[in-house]
Amino acid sequence: MKLNPDQLLSFVALVQSGSVSKAATARHLTQPAISNQLKRLQDTIGMPLYRRQGRGVQLTATGEAFYQHALRVQQSLYQTELFAQGLHGLTAGRVHVAASQTIAGSLLPSALVKFRHQYPDIEIFVDSGNSQQVFQHMQSHDIGLVESLLPEAVPDCCRVEMLGHDSIVVVMCAGHPLALNKAVGLRAFQEYPLIWRESGSGTREALEQAWMIETGRRPEVHLCMGGVSAVLEAVRQGLGVGVVSQFCLPTGENVLITRPLQPPLLRPMSMLIPANISPIAALVADFLRTYLKEKLEPL
Repeated sequence: MKLNPDQLLSFVALVQSGSVSKAATARHLTQPAISNQLKRLQDTIGMPLYRRQGRGVQLTATGEAFYQHALRVQQSLYQTELFAQGLHGLTAGRVHVAASQTIAGSLLPSALVKFRHQYPDIEIFVDSGNSQQVFQHMQSHDIGLVESLLPEAVPDCCRVEMLGHDSIVVVMCAGHPLALNKAVGLRAFQEYPLIWRESGSGTREALEQAWMIETGRRPEVHLCMGGVSAVLEAVRQGLGVGVVSQFCLPTGENVLITRPLQPPLLRPMSMLIPANISPIAALVADFLRTYLKEKLEPL
């Protein structure tokens, strides 16, 4: 039996993304091409590794065990690629960044425009999720960017570098009663529906901790939306008020407005740096460190 490394990488992508279409996107292949690779892999193994479930897939017991071996192949190939990139200097290569949704959607785009002007041949791939998901993905990424109050969640493979602070603000429709205030206290939320982020969000963690300090009890979550965009749209639709980063309100927005919290609620923004960071990833990290420190409030 001879296994094809490309098929193993496609299988890892399938498991990590949860669907054939997303795996195809991650591997920069067409969906028929990756489906063919996965079929050939299962034919070689001689038993099913996964079964389709709705729009996603569910691993078989064999698939669960096989994934651990395939993942080690992916990581080994990735480290070999990093070494080869270092041999060719710092003018070209590929860097994978895992970033929280706030950073990926509101801060990184403008940073990457400036970076591309200086280093046009260095490719940067950004995967976004909440802070907890970034922690979980650091084994396969070069740099992590998060806002979080839980340093104990940082994986052992990384060190943490604090870059600055981000202010959390209240977002609401322009005609909302809270818009009459210059600032909003946490207790004011008890009078209006509050739209929460999903568990694992750095914004939610910061708000939950502040809520506990202010009221002495855990908050009741009546409406929870996955991601910043979903929170903003729920606010536009009049479902309640939301709490987001100061950087998250789209430019030119005329339906939504923000108000600061009182007392102010700040959270640290941090960079996760693996111990075995490659020279080219270190170059990207240096650039992002300088850029983000200019945007964030000082420590």
